[in-house]
Amino acid sequence: MATPESDKLRRALLALCPDDKTIVCHQQLYEALGLEDEPAKARLRSRIKDLIRRGELRRIKGRDGCYTYHREAMPKRAGEGFGRMWRAIRAAKPGWTWQDIAQITRVDYTMVRRYAVWLADEGFIAQAGRRGNTRLWRSTGRAQEQRVAPLPPIRPKDPFEAERGAACRLVRLMMEADPNQPHVRTKIVKELGILAGRFAEAAKEDESHGDHDQP
Repeated sequence: MATPESDKLRRALLALCPDDKTIVCHQQLYEALGLEDEPAKARLRSRIKDLIRRGELRRIKGRDGCYTYHREAMPKRAGEGFGRMWRAIRAAKPGWTWQDIAQITRVDYTMVRRYAVWLADEGFIAQAGRRGNTRLWRSTGRAQEQRVAPLPPIRPKDPFEAERGAACRLVRLMMEADPNQPHVRTKIVKELGILAGRFAEAAKEDESHGDHDQP
């Protein structure tokens, strides 16, 4: 199931694991995601178990808390969930809430909310009053005419995916490897080159136009 938290975890795994042979461990993910307190780390471990069940992560035998990431097992899109939500929305009587649809379909509330906001923007649903502070909704004539679930566009690729990956690998090199070793220094320079190649020229242009924070 797609959630903002699982999306963040996948982005971190893609950055830390350029291939399916690179090993990633809990501590690296804690650092990449900025997790410091134990409850947040426990939630991450729970999401890791979900990815193991999906086949995206595979445990390393004899190394507790270490995995390889297999991006070919990533979900393409939650088509089944969209179908369930759409059928429930078309069948519901006017005056339903996002929570109602989440309970009926057993789809994550955040996913229901995002889908409903998009449907409203596209004219498939409309507001039908309020119950206290909760907005009520109804399907429109356009929704009743369309039996197949309309699908929102897939999120665009992260424009900074390569740079985020370089930053994660750079932190990993500085924290886990010996920068005195020539081969480590070579890797550090490579990652710095990726970052500099993306931002150095733009930073110079910002300075020339005075587009920077004032002290």
